[in-house]
Amino acid sequence: MLAAFFGTGVLGGFRAHAGRWPWSPPDPAAASPAGPDSAPDETDPGEPEDRPPAVPPERLLRPIVTIQVRGAQGSRVGTGFLIDTGGHIVTNAHVVDGYRECVTVIDDNGTTHQGSVAGLDRNRDVALITVPTLARWPDVLSLSDRSVAAGDAVYAWGRAKGSAGKVAVPAVVTETGHSRRIEGRYYADLIVFRGAEVTHGSSGSPLLDPDTGEVVGIITAGADNGLGFAVPVAEAVERLIQRWVAQPAPSGCAAAPEGDATPLVLAAVVPLSGAHGAWGLDLANGVELALRDMEADLLRVGYQVSLARYDDQGRPEEAAAHAQSVAYDQGVIGVVGSFTGEATLALAEGLRDSGLVLVAPTARSEDLVQEGWPHVNRLVAHQARLESAAAAFAKARLGVRSVLLLLDGSEEAERRAATFSTAAEIMGLPIAGRIVVPAEVSGSALAAAVRAYAPEAIFYAGSGQTGFAAVKALREAGVDLPVVGGVELYNPAFETIAGTGWRNIYFTHFTQGNDARFMRHFEAILGKPTRGYGMFGYDAARVILEALVSYGEEHPGQVPDRVELAARVRATRGLKGWSTQVSFDPATGENQAARVYFFEWVDGRYELQH
Repeated sequence: MLAAFFGTGVLGGFRAHAGRWPWSPPDPAAASPAGPDSAPDETDPGEPEDRPPAVPPERLLRPIVTIQVRGAQGSRVGTGFLIDTGGHIVTNAHVVDGYRECVTVIDDNGTTHQGSVAGLDRNRDVALITVPTLARWPDVLSLSDRSVAAGDAVYAWGRAKGSAGKVAVPAVVTETGHSRRIEGRYYADLIVFRGAEVTHGSSGSPLLDPDTGEVVGIITAGADNGLGFAVPVAEAVERLIQRWVAQPAPSGCAAAPEGDATPLVLAAVVPLSGAHGAWGLDLANGVELALRDMEADLLRVGYQVSLARYDDQGRPEEAAAHAQSVAYDQGVIGVVGSFTGEATLALAEGLRDSGLVLVAPTARSEDLVQEGWPHVNRLVAHQARLESAAAAFAKARLGVRSVLLLLDGSEEAERRAATFSTAAEIMGLPIAGRIVVPAEVSGSALAAAVRAYAPEAIFYAGSGQTGFAAVKALREAGVDLPVVGGVELYNPAFETIAGTGWRNIYFTHFTQGNDARFMRHFEAILGKPTRGYGMFGYDAARVILEALVSYGEEHPGQVPDRVELAARVRATRGLKGWSTQVSFDPATGENQAARVYFFEWVDGRYELQH
C-alpha cells in the first residue's frame, strides 16, 4: 500500500457531494490497494444491508476533509475528519509521516486551510492535525468507544459497486483483530470490511457506525478483491488521540520559501508506473530540468516553483481524479500531461472549469482540442495531421497511384483510415479497397487478398504488433509493396529481424529524435539519460514557466489569475524548444509550428527520409 502511495508521490482525488463544488464532484482520495495476493482468507458474511443511515448523510460528509502534503518525496494526498470544534483532524500517520511543515486541508466548502501535525504514531498508523481556521466548524464526527464484530454493518467512505462517485457506502465487517504487514508497516489489529471500494486517496477516512454516526475505525488500505482495512479507534487509539488533543497546539507552520518568493507548484500528471511508466517518468524528469534551468528567472520575478508528480498510470480515470486534485490546489499554476491521448483528454476535461492551463507534450488525440478549450494546448502534431501527411507522402514522394487500406479492426484504426481516406480523396489519390487483418495472419491468404486489389501501396492503421505480423507475412509471401503507417510501425520488432531486404516500410512520427545537446545537458544535470521524451516534458513546462515569468514581470510575486495565465500560454509564438518550435493557434491551442517526420526501415534500422 505505502509503496503504491508514496512511490508515485501521489494519492490522488478529492470528494464532494451534490451542489457543494463549483464544478463536477471529484472522486475522494483513497488508500492504495494491498493487492489481491495479500488478501486474507475468510468467510464472506454476505453483502451489506442497503438501509438508510440513522444519522443524516450531510452530517456524515461535512466533517470529511482532503489533506495535501508536499515534501522531498513529492506530493501526497489523503483524507481526514474533524473530531471537535477545536479544529482537530484525525488521519493516518502514513499520510503525513516525514512532513513537519504546513499541511494543506480542504474543507467541504472547497476552502483551503493550513494546519500542523500535532501528534503521530507510526505503529498504530494514526495522526492528529490541528487547523486553527477550522475551529468552530459546525459538523464533527465523534470517536466511538464501541468495538465492532464480524457481521456488523458500517459505513465506509468509498465507491459502491457499479458507481463512479464516492460517498458513505454501506459495508459489512468480515473480520476483526486481523494482523498483516503492508509494505514494511505491521498492523496488529485491523478491521476488515467488504462492500465499499477503497480507492486511491481515502487513507485516513472514517469507518462509521450507521446507527450513531460515530467513527469506529480509520480506513488505511484497500485490496483489489473488494476488501478494505481500517484501524479500530476504540480504547487505545481513542485515548491516544484525546491525549494529543489535550496538549498545547503546535506553533504555526511556515510554508513560505526563503526570502520573499511566492511558493507555487507546477504539476506533472503522467504515468509513473504501468506500461508507460518509463516514458512518463522521462516526461516528468524533463519538467524538473526545465524548472532547474529557469529557477533564476522565476526567483527574479518573485516565484519559487516546485514540481508535483502525479501518477495517472496511463488510465483516464486516474488522470481525471488527479485533475480534481490539482484543480483545487490554488498553489498549482499549470499542468503538464499526460502521455496517452485518452488520459490527456480526461485530464483536460477535469481541469476545464478550473481554468488551470494544460500543455499536452505528446498526446495526439483529435478530440483534445476540438472543443476549443482555452486552457488546453498541444506541442506535437495531432493524429489527423499524421494521416494527412502520410497520404501526401505516398502521392508526392513515393509516386503511387492507388493505396489499399489495411486495418486491425479496432475503432481507432477505423478513425485513422477514415482520416487518411479523406486526405487521399482531396489529393486525388484513389483508395483501391480495404482489408481487415484477421487475428491469425496467414501470409498466403493475406497476400492473395492484397494482390486482388492491385494497389501500388498499402496504408496500415492499427496496433504495432498486428502491423508487424502483417508486414512480415506479406514480405515472406513475396509482396514488396510500399507500406506507410503511423507511429505504430515504429516497432522494435523490425530491429530484431535478421537479414536484409527490409525496405519500403515507412512510418510517420512527431519527432525526428533527441537533440544531442539536450541529451548531454539532461544527463549532466539529472545524472541519468533521457529515454527520448524528456525534451517534450521540458518544452511543455517551459511554455508555462515563460508565461509565468512574463506575468511576474508585471506583477512581481503575485499568484497569477489562472485564466490570465492560460491566455499568456496560448499567446506563445515562435518559442524555440528542444523538441519543436512552439506557436499556438489562438483559437485551438494546436502548435502551428509542429512538424511531421517520415522514417523508413532499412535492414533493421530506421532512417529519416523527410
